Amino acid sequence: MNNVERARCIIQNFNKNYRPSPCCCLAQSNVVPGNMTLTIGTVTTGAPGSQAAASITGVAPNFILNLTIPQGPTGPIGPTGLTGPTGPTGPTGPTGATGATGAQGIEGPTGPVGFTAFGGLYNTGSQSINLTQDSSPYQIQLGETLPAQNVNYSTNSLTVDEEGTYQISYNSDVTTTETADITFAVRSNNQNIDTTATSGNVTNAAATNYNGTVFAELPAGATLDLAITTENNTATLTVNDARLTVVQVA
Repeated sequence: MNNVERARCIIQNFNKNYRPSPCCCLAQSNVVPGNMTLTIGTVTTGAPGSQAAASITGVAPNFILNLTIPQGPTGPIGPTGLTGPTGPTGPTGPTGATGATGAQGIEGPTGPVGFTAFGGLYNTGSQSINLTQDSSPYQIQLGETLPAQNVNYSTNSLTVDEEGTYQISYNSDVTTTETADITFAVRSNNQNIDTTATSGNVTNAAATNYNGTVFAELPAGATLDLAITTENNTATLTVNDARLTVVQVA
């Protein structure tokens, strides 16, 4: 019988305040008085694989049993538990370092052809025009030039080098000292471009704005300018902010 078994037997019998039978747990020499008590003292975990040990301390009739129990072997790993709920999103971490420059991509398709012809004339100052009833057109002064390509400039007019479709834009503010019926137009080779011709009555001292944008087919060498005519009045006009621009679109 080892010490652990002997200690268990002693506790079970002597705490009942009777004399145990010699045949149970103790040799005849170990029989003790019936009033002996035995209590558990320390219980120590021993190293895995070591022997269990028991010791008895104290003074009769009160004894204390101290035990050393070796640690058992590690049990098998249990089954994986259920996945817990997703936790809250943590704070955004710091921005990482800039990565290396990637390889150059393939060349894209060729873009559309840009404007091949453009240009323009303007006059921001005021100019006075004396109109007569003989229907002679009066060419508006356009003394300032804009950057141009395939467009040439001459006095108060511009000439396109290439045949094509052009966007033509124009503007003028006109006032008069009298009431007059006038026609304002963009001309190509001294002929009014119909879609730009505007006829109407100009009232004394009231400003009338003539402006617009049209598309027209122009031959190579077409010369454009701005002109005003009257058929039944004599009038003095003041023209401000006169502009004429062209851009080839096809």
